[in-house]
Amino acid sequence: MRAVSGNGAAVDRALHAGTLACPRCGEALRPWGRARPRTIRMGTAAQRTVQPRRARCGSCGTTHVLLPEWMLPRRAYAARVVANVLAARSRGIGYRRIARRMRLPAATVRDWVHALPYLPLHHGAEPAPVAARNTSPRHPADMRLSARPP
Repeated sequence: MRAVSGNGAAVDRALHAGTLACPRCGEALRPWGRARPRTIRMGTAAQRTVQPRRARCGSCGTTHVLLPEWMLPRRAYAARVVANVLAARSRGIGYRRIARRMRLPAATVRDWVHALPYLPLHHGAEPAPVAARNTSPRHPADMRLSARPP
C-alpha cells in the first residue's frame, strides 16, 4: 500500500501519465482497477466509504493500493483520529480516558498506544525500553511474535 496526495482525479492523471513510481523498483505505475470498498471512521460518528485506486508496475509486476494521505494501511480509522489518540497519550492521559473522551472502543485505543513502546507512561517520564516490557510467554503480544517462523 502506498499513500498518495491529491484527489482521485489527480491520482488518475498521474497514473496515466506514468509519474507515480513503484516503491519496489522505481519504474512507472499504471492503473489496475480499484481495491475493495472500505468504510473509514472519521471520528465520533462520521464515516466515509472509499474505494482506493490500484496500480501495477509494468517492470516488476507488483500491485499497489494507492491510499489517500488521510488513511492508514490496515486501519478502519482516519489518520487524524489515531494521531489525536497518540497525542493525548503523549500528554500523559490514560487509554481508558482517551477512549471515553473520543468515544472510541477502549481496546482499540489500548492497541494503538501499546503499538508504540516508547511513549512515556506519564508526562515528563523517561520512556521505557522495549526490553523492560513484560516478556512473559503468557503475554499475548509475545505469543504472537514467538509463533512467527524465523
